[in-house]
Amino acid sequence: MFCVIQKVKNKKQNEYGASKKLMVDNHTYSFDGLTVTKWGYKFSPEKFERPVLDAYKISIHKSYRENGKVKKKQWSICTMSYYDLLEYSLYDCTSFSIKDKAEDMGISVEEIYDMVYEKLDPIIDEVKKEFEQSEEYKTKKKHDEILHNYRETKRKFEEKYGTDSYDLCYDIFGVLKNKNTLDALEMQYINNQFEKKKSEQSSYYDNSNSNYSYNDFGGYFNINNSSNYTDDEKKKLKKIFRLASKNFHPDVVGDNGDMQKFLNKLKDDWGI
Repeated sequence: MFCVIQKVKNKKQNEYGASKKLMVDNHTYSFDGLTVTKWGYKFSPEKFERPVLDAYKISIHKSYRENGKVKKKQWSICTMSYYDLLEYSLYDCTSFSIKDKAEDMGISVEEIYDMVYEKLDPIIDEVKKEFEQSEEYKTKKKHDEILHNYRETKRKFEEKYGTDSYDLCYDIFGVLKNKNTLDALEMQYINNQFEKKKSEQSSYYDNSNSNYSYNDFGGYFNINNSSNYTDDEKKKLKKIFRLASKNFHPDVVGDNGDMQKFLNKLKDDWGI
């Protein structure tokens, strides 16, 4: 019993080539009266042509003697195209009747696969080596690397700033799309860190019996209103104040100055 792989030709080209371009996409929606834009990606509808028509007809053959005569029997396993060898396994391409064929042959399904792959593996290696020289392969590999970097960068960013935050600021290529949102996330993150610090400090200080108190904005200060933030923390707070003042100036937001007054109060409370 042995495997035979016959090279044949398909009549039609494979229609499922990789997309030629990876592009920035976005969608805008309203949330709590605000217009929000979220950045994403999409593939171009233009795909690579797949001109190779080669296919491989796989069958198992058996020669035996009956009544002094040599007889032959064969079982068709499947036909795999050139591109099937790149994208699928033999298990994906065999029909549900493989078990029936194995019973008819008197061997196990695993033995059939082992027999086929002994002949098929060298063909797969040759096809892969050839395909890796194509523009389709090189372009898809580049796209996969971009997507991998995007997902990894997004994961790290959202560990710090929260779920679904990255796509509000950056596109698939890491280009900053919304600086105001990024500044707001940074401000929120730093404030959360100060709240955490305040919570930790509160376990060591009794506000009613000490010279210390806490304000409502994450600042830790003494009764003389002199904050005890470190110099490094004050530098960060000054950066937050400058960015927020730029974005919430009355001339920018068109309000009556309430936001700017609130920022100035924060500045005093922070002691900067």
